[in-house]
Amino acid sequence: MLSKYKLPFILLALILLPMAFGSYIPLIAKSFFYSLSLSIKDILVTLLPLIIFSFLFNSLISLKQRAILFIILLLIMVATSNFAAITTGYTIGSAFLPFLDLNLHAQQESSSLTSLWNLTIPKVISNEPAIILGIILGVYFALKPNAFAESIAKKLNNLASAFLKKVFLPILPLFILGFILKLENDGSLSKVFNTYGSVLILVVATQIFYIMLVYLVASELNFMKALHYIKHMLPAMLTGFSTISSAATIPVNIMCTEKNLRNPNFARMVIPATANIHTLGSAIGLTILSLATLLAFGHGLPSTINFFIFAFYYTMAKFAVAGIPGGVVLVVSPLLETYLGFNAEMIGLITAIYMMFDPFGTATNVTCNGAFAIIFNKVYKSQENIQVVEEVKETT
Repeated sequence: MLSKYKLPFILLALILLPMAFGSYIPLIAKSFFYSLSLSIKDILVTLLPLIIFSFLFNSLISLKQRAILFIILLLIMVATSNFAAITTGYTIGSAFLPFLDLNLHAQQESSSLTSLWNLTIPKVISNEPAIILGIILGVYFALKPNAFAESIAKKLNNLASAFLKKVFLPILPLFILGFILKLENDGSLSKVFNTYGSVLILVVATQIFYIMLVYLVASELNFMKALHYIKHMLPAMLTGFSTISSAATIPVNIMCTEKNLRNPNFARMVIPATANIHTLGSAIGLTILSLATLLAFGHGLPSTINFFIFAFYYTMAKFAVAGIPGGVVLVVSPLLETYLGFNAEMIGLITAIYMMFDPFGTATNVTCNGAFAIIFNKVYKSQENIQVVEEVKETT
């Protein structure tokens, strides 16, 4: 399996090499790899609803040992926080991206690349019903534990994880290569770096702004206290950046968060539970990249209504993100097609670009999770106190 440390560099090479030597590659070879990429995409689209359901069902049912209040409050706050980050990405992207030169829709320099074959696979279920069904069953069996349901959830989760880690991740370069060759053949690839360099600056600036914002909320608008919190989180931030994995950063993140919370038990409970489902850096980064890709391919920005429908399902899909590099873009790609009008080439390009942006997104995910634990601790304690007061009133 490809090492997650090497993957961004491999994807970078997949863009640079066709840009430099694409003219020497026979058209039939380009068509073959393009056809292969489309076939892999079709297989993934067919399997994704089942993968999404498996991750959702297992992640929610695994919360059974927590109190009902903890489960409900955690899910509501995680969903609200993710949705707020997605809409922040949309707001900032809509405000600044139109002023950047993002046109990749170039005049074709050679004959259009076509697929050598078409793979037609019947789709059993779409993503949206899979998301809703996974949430309903996951919450139900979390509140009413059932050994058989837990066993099924664990087996489905293991199968889905094995497919992504042992099958899809190793062939990810092949999945992207065909779309990159299509862009090179159509004369668009040479503009990618100039286009997305400015987008990277906007994404990172927005992520830094958001880190500061959530820590100001956690510190109740005390600027010095917010900086103190962030200082404690620096080891986790750097670990997330280097490993590109929120899950791999959990031990460091717990230790850093304990310093800010001074409550080891709570930190050890919240950080692992939110590592893969509360990803604010990815929410901001993927949203801005999606808008940039639409503009780069000559499309307009989505309407507010269409975007908010997309944002709702994107928020729900975050509960089903796989713990692998770029897992979020794999799960969200069908939503990009359905609600934002992405085509296969756009999906291939945004996957490659997102994977190279992922270290910054992971660092933001990890750092913001530390702030979320502080905020959640305060809200949970306040609700717990209200619940105790109501119970006392009932007994008296």
